[in-house]
Amino acid sequence: MPVLLVGLLFILGIQLFLSPDDDKKKPEGPVPEQEAPGSEPLLTPAHLRDFQFPRAGAFDKDIRIDTGKHLVILSPRGGRIKSFYVKSDGSLLLPRNVTAVSQDEIERDLNAIEITRHNGMDFQPHLYFSGDGAAQLGMPSLNDARFELERVDKTADGEFTEIRFRLAPLMFENHRLELRKIYRFIKGENYFRQITVLRNLEKKEFKLSCPNTRGVCDLYFKPFGDLGPPPGKELDQRTLSSYGRFFYYGDELITRSSKPAGKKGGACSFLPFGCSDPDDDGQYTLAYNNIPNGLRFAGSSSRYFIAYTDFMDEHSTPLHQPDGVVYRNTNDLDGRRAWTVAFHRFRLNPNKGGELELGSLANLEPGGKLQSAENSNQMIIQKSQHEHEDALIINNKVYVGIRTSASHSFQQPAVMAAEFGTSEPNSDAHNAIYSNRFYAFFSPIQAVIVKIMHWLYGVVGNYGWSIIIIAVSFKLLTFPLNQMQAKSMKKMQNLKPQIERLNEQYADNATEKQSKLMELYRKEGVNPAKGCLPILIQMPVFFALYSAFSESIELWGSPFILWITDLSKPDTLMVLPIMGGFNLNLLPLLMVVSQILQQHFTQMTVDPQQRMMMYMMPVMMLFFFWQFPSGVTLYWIVQNVLAIVWQFVVNKNLDKEQAVASAVVSAQKPAARSRKKKAK
Repeated sequence: MPVLLVGLLFILGIQLFLSPDDDKKKPEGPVPEQEAPGSEPLLTPAHLRDFQFPRAGAFDKDIRIDTGKHLVILSPRGGRIKSFYVKSDGSLLLPRNVTAVSQDEIERDLNAIEITRHNGMDFQPHLYFSGDGAAQLGMPSLNDARFELERVDKTADGEFTEIRFRLAPLMFENHRLELRKIYRFIKGENYFRQITVLRNLEKKEFKLSCPNTRGVCDLYFKPFGDLGPPPGKELDQRTLSSYGRFFYYGDELITRSSKPAGKKGGACSFLPFGCSDPDDDGQYTLAYNNIPNGLRFAGSSSRYFIAYTDFMDEHSTPLHQPDGVVYRNTNDLDGRRAWTVAFHRFRLNPNKGGELELGSLANLEPGGKLQSAENSNQMIIQKSQHEHEDALIINNKVYVGIRTSASHSFQQPAVMAAEFGTSEPNSDAHNAIYSNRFYAFFSPIQAVIVKIMHWLYGVVGNYGWSIIIIAVSFKLLTFPLNQMQAKSMKKMQNLKPQIERLNEQYADNATEKQSKLMELYRKEGVNPAKGCLPILIQMPVFFALYSAFSESIELWGSPFILWITDLSKPDTLMVLPIMGGFNLNLLPLLMVVSQILQQHFTQMTVDPQQRMMMYMMPVMMLFFFWQFPSGVTLYWIVQNVLAIVWQFVVNKNLDKEQAVASAVVSAQKPAARSRKKKAK
């Protein structure tokens, strides 16, 4: 049993402290101006050139869209999302103690969280990501363009809203282009549609040509950057592991977490969770060209939130399918310079005239008039993609929400089918919700625990007491197993003298000793495995609890008592001026004390090696629990205390039963001898 516990803690420790990168290999791709097998070189302009367009001036007012799930503020400046707030609603209870002290008035008034670090969402074409043009990765130059607000359409009931922006003329090397952006929002959903169209307006082919190079340049497209809340000053690897980027490239989900500047390569996790090669040296890793049109979706994640864009281009022509992604290797606190999508060797056919059909709110009319998936807006967009190669149509289905399966699900499948042509979310993207696949395995249990926590919070008004109630309730629910475990351990303790004699008698014959031990267990009716069963059942719950307490936004900033001010973080009592500042966490120390006491009441092994392992267990658990969220440590302490009390009571009762039984036997012996004498 000690070996099992150590093994489970070791696996968990690997996931927490070494690496969140659970992909099996690094995406392959060439570096600038180098050939890669089976691919063409990445070409970038030899000197800075850019689009020419009408720049900042007088702008129309911002546009606010409230979907119930989100508050979205859009601006004609750049035709972009200026701010994106996730709101509290019936299914999501944001921590009021966090939003109430925010400097953002909207966060305070609406109990909402702005999740883009106030950078917004760009959905913007650009030409550079490094070198002299590196600023475009964080702020594409088109973000400063003066877009025309074509129209804002809403259905009569206000359930659906569409905003259309247009930028023209847009010039590149005296070639006329047009840029359009469409946003379509659906009430009550964590998804929205974004379409970006770059169209050739001239009767000749458009090439994004590069002087002094061998071919056509690449076009980049930045959807958005890193998500918040930012990690702040806690830049250790464990904290950064919950912040990252992910993408589905070449039929493989690849995740990359943030890492401190100056640290080379990606970290490596152990089997069975895979191992990743280092990222490219330098600031960026380029992941494309080897698998043309191979990028399906890409996004960013933070401790509590996740956002991604599904490019919805599986059935379109190659022009409209992104070839790959460029991502920044190191941590960027402001969150702007994160990743961008690449369209390799970009060109457009001559303009063929006619309007582009990109869907409309007419397909989303309520009252039973929703279109089927076969006639959805998605099918209309795909038809235009097949008919037009004079325009790049970037077709984005965007998810923004918390990291739970419930949030990722469609709330109105029929409406989503009418818009996106499917009534189910992307199953491959679902795997990116959790910070690693280890937690995803326990997600069904986690969802139940979170629901129970919500209900208890409504009753007691504090998540700390909710955790204690969950711990006590679980102990009571497993009463038969715990009783069996306690009695088994007591019986094993009573057998210690006999086991010690067998160890001495058969010290040089392990096989015979094991045989005699099994014989002794059968004779006394003891099954050592019974003591392990309750712990084995509780381990999945424990891992689910860790995931719930670590990634459940409700516990963010949630206080308990005294020095425990945030159940989602370690309970640092003070910072000692040693080792550059050592956090003194009290709950892990209390946990170790409770663990030692529990072992005192339940220790049953006499084998020296196993006994040494039992002594090492509290030390190892202290190491792992030191950086655990205080909610998890609190749960474990309560479980230990209950186990100690339980074992103490069982020991007392069994001692009384044995004393009574011994007294009965002692009383029966004289009577038996008297009967024997009379018989003689």
